Amino acid sequence: MREILPGVWHWTAEHPDIHHDVSSYYLEDAAAVLDPLLGDDGIDALGDRDVKQVILSNRLHSRDAGEVQAAFGARIRVPRAGLGHFQDRPFDVEPYSPGDEIAPGVQSLALGAIAPDDGVLHIHAGEGALHFADGLLLHEDGELGLMSDELMDNPEAVKLKTFAMFQEYVELDFDALLFAHSDPLLEGGRDQLAYFVRRNNT
Repeated sequence: MREILPGVWHWTAEHPDIHHDVSSYYLEDAAAVLDPLLGDDGIDALGDRDVKQVILSNRLHSRDAGEVQAAFGARIRVPRAGLGHFQDRPFDVEPYSPGDEIAPGVQSLALGAIAPDDGVLHIHAGEGALHFADGLLLHEDGELGLMSDELMDNPEAVKLKTFAMFQEYVELDFDALLFAHSDPLLEGGRDQLAYFVRRNNT
């Protein structure tokens, strides 16, 4: 685990279902973990950090949320649009909606393109960051990209909505881009997102 922005800590672990490394984050000011996958160290991965909330960026990112809740008594916050997914889960959840301040310095934004509950979080740390659930990722070559068309029910409609929302995001204050499915982009994220939008709207 390493501090990538003031009060934002990042680590990766191999997801047991997709067999790729995924990213998780600890937000110090909010005492929250974001999409936690603890890895081989289990709950010890969090060290002596306090965890009051677990924030899931979409319904499919519960990962080790139940284990964190059991260890810390933390609330688990989930997108309201995905609430039905948790009815038979062995842990309690609380919904949040677009526009909500989920935790200090963490605001939920609407996206809901690839799925109704797929979200973006605006995190007020350093010069600001946007965190994307499944709506955006960073390829190994350093280029931004979307999930493959095979993972979209209606790729053209998903892309149309995605880029319309991205156009709104570039007006926000942020410099970093954080992702659930790739390493973060810590500098120049707003400019890269704006370029990505322009390139795909021509």
